[in-house]
Amino acid sequence: MKQISARELCSQLEQELVGRHYTQDSLYRYRKVLKEFMDFTGDVDFSTNLTSDFIQFIMKRDSGFSEKGEHSKKHLYYVRTMRKLEDYLLFGTFFRTKKAMPPDSWPEGFSQGLDSFFTEYRDGELSELQYRRIRKNVQRFILYLAGNGFRSFTEVEYPQLTGYISSLVGYAPVTIASDISCLRVVFRYLYLNQFIHTPLHDLLPKVHNVWRTKIPNIWSEEELARIKAAIDLGNPVGKRDFAIIMLAAGTGLRAGDIASLKLQDIDWEKKELSVVQNKTRGFLKLPLMDDVGWAIISYLKDARPETDSPYLFVRLNFPFAPFVSSPQALYRIITGYIGKAGIKTEGRSKIGIHSLRHSVANTLLNHNVGITTIADILGHSSPETTLHYLRSSIEALSRCPLEVMSSED
Repeated sequence: MKQISARELCSQLEQELVGRHYTQDSLYRYRKVLKEFMDFTGDVDFSTNLTSDFIQFIMKRDSGFSEKGEHSKKHLYYVRTMRKLEDYLLFGTFFRTKKAMPPDSWPEGFSQGLDSFFTEYRDGELSELQYRRIRKNVQRFILYLAGNGFRSFTEVEYPQLTGYISSLVGYAPVTIASDISCLRVVFRYLYLNQFIHTPLHDLLPKVHNVWRTKIPNIWSEEELARIKAAIDLGNPVGKRDFAIIMLAAGTGLRAGDIASLKLQDIDWEKKELSVVQNKTRGFLKLPLMDDVGWAIISYLKDARPETDSPYLFVRLNFPFAPFVSSPQALYRIITGYIGKAGIKTEGRSKIGIHSLRHSVANTLLNHNVGITTIADILGHSSPETTLHYLRSSIEALSRCPLEVMSSED
């Protein structure tokens, strides 16, 4: 990989930002961070070690990054700018968050094992969501290796793993945990198939369920009613969005599974939904409640455009693309109506479609539905996963030990 000075890379990135027509406000923020970075580095060649050191310097200067409040956006630009510099170094471009990913083109020295891994697993054990997540994390690791002069996985040893994990400063704990888990899957495959000769998967630190540390966000019945009331049912967009939110609030399906629903997955005669879950690949059959069914019927009759797409929910502008490739759009749909309903979200954890899933679990718990049954409804692989939802209900939590004990009898 050719060497380039930090200043020259910053200059090239700035030109790319201008060429992509970033807003003046965004350009101002990126330029400010780039200037600080150039002042920090001086006239030296760029490396990913510099970005890690710079982020740590900024964190120390500001007494740590703030996750919320007036300074959070400023800190976000520091991390984003460093990641864009790293992307630009390795790929010659950068990728907008959650919108675009590079093709499966790996640098020479990494391609053989990765091509084999993704070819074997993409159409087998990996869902589309898992595939995208693992690919993104592997690219991030390769970026780190390439920036430090390593050209293949066979050169990697324990110091490179610890150095990489240290370079993730600025990312959320859940992101770091996900990153390590994804790398473990890939390294295990590479080792067992003799692409590498060091069991790197055993050298990675064990990951605890850091994503289980927060109390799930739950919407009250009054709040759900306000969200639904904020939807304008007099236009096609409102009818579609109402059907999506009713489906999420009535079944607890994940956003990816809602986006992947096809017309053929609904059995109107039996009033059932059949779903192959994106996350677990498990098959799930759910009852279609009347209010959810009527919301979908209204959307199909009066809002869904004429299209050959097999997917239930589609965009209403030509070419009427489904949401299956961008389920995060469902997040924007519900958060938009939460805002219209005037519901305050400060101090709450995630407020997207997944929060409706938590609300379904909470409602079932409060109606004395057993943990095993709730696990089946939500498509959890184990009732232990469902116990996480109990933390939002003190009453249900007090019943949990008795139920667990009785299930062992």
